[in-house]
Amino acid sequence: MKKGFSLLLSIIFMVIMALIGVMIMKFSASSAKHASTSIMDIRANLALRSATEYAILALQGHDFNNGRINEINLTYPFYNANIKFHYYLTDCNVTTDKDCSYAQTKDTNGSVLVYVTVTSKLPQFHIRKVKMTLQNP
Repeated sequence: MKKGFSLLLSIIFMVIMALIGVMIMKFSASSAKHASTSIMDIRANLALRSATEYAILALQGHDFNNGRINEINLTYPFYNANIKFHYYLTDCNVTTDKDCSYAQTKDTNGSVLVYVTVTSKLPQFHIRKVKMTLQNP
């Protein structure tokens, strides 16, 4: 009777230890995935900020006598950035120009809405960041 009880206790002990081992492995795997997702999220925020600053720099350096900038596409190591511009102008023809709106005051003439979207290239990370900035003249 004592041998059977010892065998039963040792089997229960082994099952409990196996469950604890599986839980430890599961938690360590999830914490590693969380760490890599956090790093990719931080990189996406930095790419978003970089793309926004690049867009503002492109606006400031552009000669508008040669037309307007409509869209810029940037490529980072892990992300693609798409930048779209929407202008607020007093001389905007709303029927033909889709990238501008009529500005009723001269104070807002030349304002540009910068719409930046950063998306992940890697399929295991579904990260998409969006930022809108209004740049006044």
